[in-house]
Amino acid sequence: MLNPRLYKSTRVYDFFLKSLGYERSIHRFLGSVDLQPRDHMQILDAGCGTGMLGLHFLERFPSATLTATDLESRFLTTTLDNARIRQIDPSRIRVGVADISHPSQLVTPDGQLVTLPQNHFHLICVGAVVGYASSTEDSLRELIRMLAPGGTLINLEMNESPTGRFISKRYHYANIALTRMQQILREEGCQVRMTRLSLVHLPAKFTRVAIIATKPPKPTTDN
Repeated sequence: MLNPRLYKSTRVYDFFLKSLGYERSIHRFLGSVDLQPRDHMQILDAGCGTGMLGLHFLERFPSATLTATDLESRFLTTTLDNARIRQIDPSRIRVGVADISHPSQLVTPDGQLVTLPQNHFHLICVGAVVGYASSTEDSLRELIRMLAPGGTLINLEMNESPTGRFISKRYHYANIALTRMQQILREEGCQVRMTRLSLVHLPAKFTRVAIIATKPPKPTTDN
């Protein structure tokens, strides 16, 4: 079981995610999520950590570009290192420091404050991070505002099993109920489904569940 102190060294944390098979099981699950490719897909990995979610989709969609954000700049460095290991062109990745409480507010490596646009990203992925926001509800609504019409939000959230609750408590991760989370996304007009990971997704299955929200496409106008 991972110790919270591993967060203090992103390289050690990254090593344990890989060596314990956790990253591989997440990668296997993400590969099963049905997403339609788009030309020049824009992806946001909010609270990217080591980059496992965003980099997965960069490999899957060769014309996509990624904006990766995290509150800790050292995780951004680890994400870029992992991109190099995967031989992903660094020009496809933009990184910046952002608090998940205000996910559209990004500080670039050169210190500029940037507001990420609304209705822009075709895919937004988060992994058990919105529970660290000052308001999970406000964070989710802001993420949906940044989602392009027809776009998808994938939240690999902590599940409510005894193991999931224990790990959440261990990492001081306080979140709203999964039913309330889905309700908020539906209030924003999204179609929502919750998918439980299966045995082929061990060990991630022990702690994670996928909440996937799709924003309605723009209505077509008849001439």
